[in-house]
Order: sequence, then structure tokens, then C-alpha cells
Amino acid sequence: MKKYFILPLFFSVIFSNAQLLEKTALNISYRYTGRNVLQAGLEYRFGESYEGSIIIGPSLLYTRVNETDKLIPEININLLRAGLLLGISGNPYSLEPRIGVSLFNAVFLNSGYAFPIHREKYFKGVTFGIQFNIAPKHSKFYDHLKIM
Repeated sequence: MKKYFILPLFFSVIFSNAQLLEKTALNISYRYTGRNVLQAGLEYRFGESYEGSIIIGPSLLYTRVNETDKLIPEININLLRAGLLLGISGNPYSLEPRIGVSLFNAVFLNSGYAFPIHREKYFKGVTFGIQFNIAPKHSKFYDHLKIM
């Protein structure tokens, strides 16, 4: 009986991965959040419309604190509509709402404010950043330019 349950589950994972990868991109970014931060992670896009989509993804932040390297996990959610970006990111040290612009989902320019939630205030104050999303050429992650 277990074989009949595992086989459909295995095939559903294979077929869902094909769609999952079409809407996934690697992100690399620089942010200033009271200190210099490099970020790398994955982004997944829900929806395919320029008029509205949600992008969610985990990331890893790299920064130096007291002359030691620190890697910090982070999750972010962005709402995109007509090139405008509204989002929030959270890590163990801060919550950061942000606003910005998206250029075809390939580049995000954003600014926000980091609210510290930990007694060690690594991230605090006004933030700004640039993020590059890297996906295959014919990916459904990017918005496509339509010329009439």
C-alpha cells in the first residue's frame, strides 16, 4: 500500500519542481541597514502579471560585527504592482518594511527603515539597497517588455 502512495507523491514532486524553477531566481544584493550588508538568496514569484505579483524568498545576510564575520538568515516578502515594490523582511535582529521600484523584476531599488527586535541592535535606522535577480533567459520570473 505504501508503494502506491509514494509513487504519486514522487511524480508530483518532479512535475512541481519544473514549474517551481521557472519562477525562481537567485538574488544578490547590497544593503545599508546601519551597516554594510551583502545578501544572497532565492526568490519565488507568485503570479505572472505586471499588474500584481508577490515575490517571497529566504536569504542569507553577510556582515561584519565587532571584527567578526556574521551570517544571518532572513525572509522577505514583496508585493509588486506596475513597477512599484512594497515589502517587508525579517531576521533575528530586525524587521524592515521597505518601498521601492522594480525594473522588470531584474533589479530592485528600495529604501526602508529597520526596526530592531533584539537587544543587540545590529540593524537600525534608514536603509537603502539594490538587488539583482538572476534567472534563466526565458524565465517566468521576469516581467517581459511588450512593444506595440
